[in-house]
Order: sequence, then C-alpha cells, then structure tokens
Amino acid sequence: LRTQLAAHGARGIVGLARKFRIVDDDGSKSINSLEFHKALKELGMALATDDVDALFALFDGDANGAISYDEFLLAVRGPMASRRVGLVDKAFGVLDRDKSGVVDVEDLVDAFDTSQHPEVIAGAKSSNEVLQEFLDTFEVGGEKDGKVTRGEFHNYYANVSASVDDDDYFELMIRNAWHIPGGEGWCANSANLHVLVTHQDGHQSVQMIEDDLGLDFTDTPHVLRKLQAQGIDAIDVRLYGAAGATKPKKNNTFRTTFTIE
Repeated sequence: LRTQLAAHGARGIVGLARKFRIVDDDGSKSINSLEFHKALKELGMALATDDVDALFALFDGDANGAISYDEFLLAVRGPMASRRVGLVDKAFGVLDRDKSGVVDVEDLVDAFDTSQHPEVIAGAKSSNEVLQEFLDTFEVGGEKDGKVTRGEFHNYYANVSASVDDDDYFELMIRNAWHIPGGEGWCANSANLHVLVTHQDGHQSVQMIEDDLGLDFTDTPHVLRKLQAQGIDAIDVRLYGAAGATKPKKNNTFRTTFTIE
C-alpha cells in the first residue's frame, strides 16, 4: 500500500485521507472493515482481499471492529527524517516573515515555484497540477480559513516525503521550490536569481540574490538594496546569462478551486 501511495506523490496520501472522511458517515474519525475495503477499492489500490483484512486487523488492536484512520495514515506515511524536518522548517521560516506561525494561502501560492518541482521538470505533471495537489493538502488536512500553519505546512511535506526516497533530492526540491540559498553538491539551490554586479571599484562578479521571493527583477533599485543587505557593494546590476535575461520571474496565476471560508 505504501508503495502504491508513493507512486501518486502527495496526492496519494491526500486522496486516501479524503476517501476515509467520505466513508466516515458519523464523523467519528474511525472506519469499519467494510468502509476500509471500499475506500481502498475506490482509490484503485491493487491489494488482495486477504491483505486488506490483515492490514485492517493490524491496526484494530483492541478488535472492536474499527480503526482510527488518522493513526493509520500516519503509520502508512511514516515520519520525516530530522534532516528533512529541518529543511521544511527553514522553508516555512522564509515565508513566515512576522514569525506568527501562520501564512496566508495566497502568499504561499505566489511564492511556491512549481517550475522547480521534480515532477514538473520531468514532465510528469503540469505546474497547475502540482499547485492543486499542494492546495488539496490544506483542504483535507487543515482548516479552510485562508491561513496555513506550520503544522499544516509540515503535513504537506510529510506526504511528499513519503514518495521521495533520496534525502539529497528532497533537499534540492525544497531549496528550489522556496528559493532557499545553500546546499552542497547537487543539493545546491539552482532557482534563485543570479545577477552580474558592477562593484564600486569597477570590477564585476556574478552574485546570487539570497532572498528573491516576491522580488520584481526589473526593479533595479530594489535589487541593489537586496545586494547591499547581503554586504555586496553593488552600484549596477544586470540579469546574468541569456536564460536569466529572457526568463521572467515565476508567477503563479492559478488559484485554488476550493472555497476559503
């Protein structure tokens, strides 16, 4: 089951969570064996009946004929490694500028660089599909109040983490999605803006803008202030390289298809 869910990325876990909630008619956050079988079958999980029975029995520890689906989902998903938790915390910290522990959904959408998602790069999904998957997590796993908490943000990446085996790959994905500088080797961020800087003494160098989320790259004074805040004595700046000169900044125009209450 974990292998089949992993093949669907974050949406696999989210789809299972949604299905469990649908079959949970009384809102008890628990389901019986028939509901469990029905949910897995409707999601197209290719599991033998005996295997589903054994899986249900494993979680029905007190043999009362019902299991907590939240506990089941957590067990199937598995925990994130501490390295991954640290990266997710760092990403949320970049977004949570006032340190309130809460971020607006719209701000999150605007900042999320879906072009750097591995499934978009591989051509497996469109940017909008990845973005909708991202938003679906907050529809299912959080409160639909237009806000995203640190816990809800962690929940999304815990779902993603279940489908990513390699820690280095996970780090690269996080750094590029949220434009977090740093990383070593092939984990190194490759999404942040690089510019050709002219220094006060006339020499030039290529520099990375460390905090480029929401930055208008055509606003030269703003770019210069960003560089100066990094301790770089820039007096002029140009986009670096042919790709940088022609590629506009990512801007998600897609919006959630569920209603923010």
